[in-house]
This record gives sequence, structure tokens and C-alpha cells, in this order.
Amino acid sequence: MGSKSTHRIALLLTCLAASACVAEQSGFPKAEGWTQAGEVRVYTAENLWEFINGAAVLFVEYGVRTCQTADLSAAGVSVTVDLYDMASPLRAVGVFKRESAGRGVDLTGATIAALSPPYQALMVKGSTYVKVNVYEGELTESEGRQLLQGLAASIPGEAVMPPEFSLLPEERKVAGSEGYQPGSFLSLAELEDCLYAQYEGSEGESWEGFVVLPSAASDVWDALADQWESFEQDGLTVLFREVPYSGLVGVTRTDAGMFGVSGAADEAQLRERLGVFLSLR
Repeated sequence: MGSKSTHRIALLLTCLAASACVAEQSGFPKAEGWTQAGEVRVYTAENLWEFINGAAVLFVEYGVRTCQTADLSAAGVSVTVDLYDMASPLRAVGVFKRESAGRGVDLTGATIAALSPPYQALMVKGSTYVKVNVYEGELTESEGRQLLQGLAASIPGEAVMPPEFSLLPEERKVAGSEGYQPGSFLSLAELEDCLYAQYEGSEGESWEGFVVLPSAASDVWDALADQWESFEQDGLTVLFREVPYSGLVGVTRTDAGMFGVSGAADEAQLRERLGVFLSLR
């Protein structure tokens, strides 16, 4: 092959690569009134730490696939928009719940969203977790809503809560308290794939109930049975142990699944709360 042919092939490959970069940039979600500045940067689970340092641990725990990030600006406000592909809607909502500290808002086209003006806005749609951080100016609530809604319109997936959350009883559940943790729930390595929520007690207090996903329940139960103490309650075996800062934690299983409660002060309270939680099924 001659040098001219080799040069043409190299030039063609360069053009194709440039086109791919342009396509990737143009494929980043857009929002009316906001202008993208610079290129889209893409990270994977392997190098996400280069972008967010130690915060990458949480995303890797939840199974992040990629993170696309770009800068957008409008009317004196500049933000960085991070799009985390979390592999499933459940994991996207799970990581949102771990990070969100703002006020939850109903947002057209989004599964769940929260605003923390003037510096942050968060959202989930489908398997994508969206994180907006302001680095210049201040983001008002109306601007945050407009930006998130614009992004949501370009992000694939359904704007509905993951069906797994239906495993949690609705009665007495504190609205918006549900979440998901793939591993080390309550800092216990044995507790994997747990859905959790706060529930209203009979005297105005609240306590935490959780459900182990059916796909993991058998393995989790076997792991706990070798390590935790047990007692019998209403024909069911209850496994329990004391956890620092979480009080007594107990789990049991029925034909409907594996359920547990945490934060009990003593065995009597553990029995009472577990009984209530099972009755809500």
C-alpha cells in the first residue's frame, strides 16, 4: 500500500473519530434556553474517581455504568450536568435517595426530583440519575424546574417508580421515605438488596421496616442463620442481633418474602414492630 493511500486512510479515520465526538456531544440532552459549553466528558466505573474522587465509591456500589458530564449556561448561571447510567431504575432511585437532601418536587417527565436552590438539582428518569451542580451564579427554583424538565424530555425511560418498591407495605409508610441499598444495609455486610422505608408508630414515633428482594432472600437468610440469634413468634423463626446506632434488628420470612425491622430498644419492641410490619402486608 502506497504512502498516499495510507495517508488517506489515516485522514478518513481521523474524520470518523471527529464525527463520533460531534455525535456524542450533540446527543447530550438539551434544555430550552441553556447552551452547552465545551465537550461532553465520559467516565466509566473504572475511572469515575478521576472526576468525583472518593464519591465514586457510592456510584460503583450501586452499579454505575457510565457518567456523561457537560457544562451548560443560561442568563448568568453556569452548571455542570452529570448523567449517571445506573443500569436499572431501582439503582438510579437508590443512589438518588442516598444523595438527596433537597426538597422533593413533582416534575413532569421525571420519576423523582429534588431541588436545593441556589446550588443543586437532582432527578431520576428511567435508569438515569441526573445531578446538576452550579459553579457560577445562582439557580432559582423555577430555573431548576425548567432545566430538569428540559433534560427529562430528552432522556429515555419511563417516569415511574420502580415496581420493586411495591414490595414495601403502603399502610403507615412515611411518604417519600423509601429507598434501596444493594449491599451492607445498616452497615451489615450480610444484608444485601434491601428496600426500606420509615413507618408511623402508634404513639407518633417512626421506625424502619425493610424487605429483602426475592432474588437475594434465600442467600441472605442462610448467611444470617449462621450468625444471628433467634426466637419463635407466631410460628415463624425470627433472626435478630444488636447493631450499633440501630438498636435491635430482626428479620423473618414467610411465603410472601423476607421482612425486617430495625431500631428496636429491646426484644419486646422488636416483636411488636415486626408483628405490625407483617400485619401490613
